[in-house]
Amino acid sequence: MPPLIDKSELIEDNWVSIGDHQAIDDRPNAVVGLNRLMQHRDRLVKLPLQLGVILEPTDAVEELVPFLDQLGIIVLQFGVFSDGRAFSQARLLRDRHAYRGDIRAVGDVICDQLSYMQRSGFNQFQLTEGEDLDLAFRILGEFPLSYQSELKQSIAR
Repeated sequence: MPPLIDKSELIEDNWVSIGDHQAIDDRPNAVVGLNRLMQHRDRLVKLPLQLGVILEPTDAVEELVPFLDQLGIIVLQFGVFSDGRAFSQARLLRDRHAYRGDIRAVGDVICDQLSYMQRSGFNQFQLTEGEDLDLAFRILGEFPLSYQSELKQSIAR
């Protein structure tokens, strides 16, 4: 299993991804796909578990808005490092929809993009196998503040 970083520490993954046709049973932290969430919302929110969802790059963030207060984690997929749609999804979740739960980057997650992911709203990162864990921690700790948020505020004045 690739390493999982939360902010700037290595953590164990407490979430279990459940496929569309798998039983959820009594798993305490279940991550389901958007289609399953949409089709079985009433039943899923009544189960005694924390619920999360995984979004594909083609999924619209707006479909999640009615569920945001019931989601403990949103997992965003990077199919390849050059596909930036997950950056946009994270930014929309944090800025437009005020989502405060965990946002995890999975898939082709490379060290070179960690600071951009962090600035976009990600707080958990499942590194691609073979990525340098020490380098990842250095990158995540280097820039605790973003200069661009200050720029955005000064432009708005």
